[in-house]
Amino acid sequence: MKNLLAVSLCIMVCTAASIVQAKEFDTVLFEDEFEDGTLDKRWGKWKSESVERDGVLVGITPKDADHPSVNTIEFDPQSDLEVSVSFQFNGSPSFSVMIRDLEYKGSHAGHICHVAVRPEMVTLYDGKTGIFLKEIRDKRKAGEKLDAATQAMLQRKSSRNPVELDPQGWHDLVIRIEGDVMEVSIDGQQVGRLQSEGIAHASKSNMNLTTVDREVHYDHFALRAP
Repeated sequence: MKNLLAVSLCIMVCTAASIVQAKEFDTVLFEDEFEDGTLDKRWGKWKSESVERDGVLVGITPKDADHPSVNTIEFDPQSDLEVSVSFQFNGSPSFSVMIRDLEYKGSHAGHICHVAVRPEMVTLYDGKTGIFLKEIRDKRKAGEKLDAATQAMLQRKSSRNPVELDPQGWHDLVIRIEGDVMEVSIDGQQVGRLQSEGIAHASKSNMNLTTVDREVHYDHFALRAP
């Protein structure tokens, strides 16, 4: 009987601990169902022909652009963050959800972390201390070869995860950032996780939907904080 009580108590304590640790992201920073026919004024864009069409955001890169289309939302600085969006590939091979802090000068364009999505691969990046770290970005832009130690470090700053997504179907993406951990789920299943110090940046304040070529369709977009 004592053993049974001990086991029951352990289950109760462990369950309670899980509940305490599970953070709720219930503060809405911004959301958009794309139902007005024109983009909400909070959406900014750069090198983009993206439009709101038939109840979705259509991500479009201009044919002569030298950079993928960027559609951006600014928000009050946050450490922990959740981004959710439904998406459908419609000609484009990939898109990314990028989190930045434009006041931070230690990385290219204030990049902190991002998730790149392709039908066959989901890749998570710590950009702040990895691929977008200013000195590394400058070397790559100048065509300089990175030494073996730097290349090994960059591998630790990303996580590549094979997936099989129907490119014609709609999918639900959720990116959750807590502390130095970023987790990604698609259609309710976790597909990637990365733990890296740059992810813990305390003042994330800018989100980009970055569409390669033409087109990705987006819907049910939301930014939330705890």
